Amino acid sequence: MQRTDLWFIGCITLAITFGYSVGRIVSVNLSIKEAPLIVSNKKIPTVPTVHITGIRNGKLNAETFGGARLAIKDEIILSNSSGSISVDASSILTNIVSVQVPDGMHFVASSRGKKYYSVTSAAGKNIVPKNRVYFATEQEAKNAGYK
Repeated sequence: MQRTDLWFIGCITLAITFGYSVGRIVSVNLSIKEAPLIVSNKKIPTVPTVHITGIRNGKLNAETFGGARLAIKDEIILSNSSGSISVDASSILTNIVSVQVPDGMHFVASSRGKKYYSVTSAAGKNIVPKNRVYFATEQEAKNAGYK
């Protein structure tokens, strides 16, 4: 065999191998079908989630997804079979305000009111913090115009 014959056989072998490979790649791509795209209007998160929908008629309403549970204080609230939760909201709507009474002050009045109270009385504790005026003695409160 001559050198040109070997070169010719090599080129033909290379062309056949290349053609076969390209044909296999194209046939593999044609045989793979695209996965169908499913569009859903459901809003189901992929992680356990509690979606609080609001408070109506004193009840906290929520929906759970992915097996999530809601804990309020020390109590775990389980959802019903549809994933809905409805619990009394008063336990979480409690507003606890801590007020620091200045040292030596024994009486308090509201800047909007006309009466003074002991800082330990229920009426004194109910005065909004931003409206509080403090007095060390009853006489100071009376001198400021409070009864």
